[in-house]
Amino acid sequence: MIPPLVIKQLSYYQGSQPLLQNINFAINPGELVGIIGPNGAGKSTLLKCLSGFISPNSGNISLFERPLNSYSHQQRAQYLSYLPQHTEPAFGFLVQDIIHYGHHQSTSLSNQEITNIISELEITPLLKRPINQLSGGEQQRVHFARLLIQNATIMLLDEPTASLDIGHESLLLNILSHHCQQGKSALIAIHNLNTAITFCDRLLLLEHGQQIAFDSPKKVLTPHQITELYHHNVSVIQHPDNQKIIILPRQHKII
Repeated sequence: MIPPLVIKQLSYYQGSQPLLQNINFAINPGELVGIIGPNGAGKSTLLKCLSGFISPNSGNISLFERPLNSYSHQQRAQYLSYLPQHTEPAFGFLVQDIIHYGHHQSTSLSNQEITNIISELEITPLLKRPINQLSGGEQQRVHFARLLIQNATIMLLDEPTASLDIGHESLLLNILSHHCQQGKSALIAIHNLNTAITFCDRLLLLEHGQQIAFDSPKKVLTPHQITELYHHNVSVIQHPDNQKIIILPRQHKII
């Protein structure tokens, strides 16, 4: 099984400031991988490098055993889709037109499949509304629908659930997980560690632009590792049913 996306010794600098240093990992077909870490760890920067939005200073990104920068924009869109963290609309495009853009980049989805995606994400009533008149959560679901309709083999998502209520967060991640079970791969930056534990097959842990761990959630999110990252601001307990850990904010007095 050849990993469709392989990253070797990737580093990115902003001026003299290193934002990523020596990142190494690969994503397998059908895998949902979470990128976790404190604020400023380099999660968004890594996704921008992998999407081709910015170019790393050193290292290699291979997409289906070819250098990422050897693909044209149109070729890359067939294999790789990207949902950035901030998608604030500058113009009032209709939702149906934004979704159509995703369909324009896709070569294989039927109209019925597109209708199903729109229905699953509960955005059918929004189709004729301008995107800039929607709430943040509604906009996020529209852009997620566009990403799915693009039908790329690898999906890159930067905190796609940040604007969503817990019900729609669960809906989005269950849909994403279903697409991975059908053979696609996804790499998602995520802050909610409990959500990462629930849905992700493996986790890439970053801190200050450095790769701390890349393994199963159970091996990455150990109580010791969580304490190292978040100090004593969180509590780690075990779920009584499935024995998975649960991470909760800890209340304490400010002196």
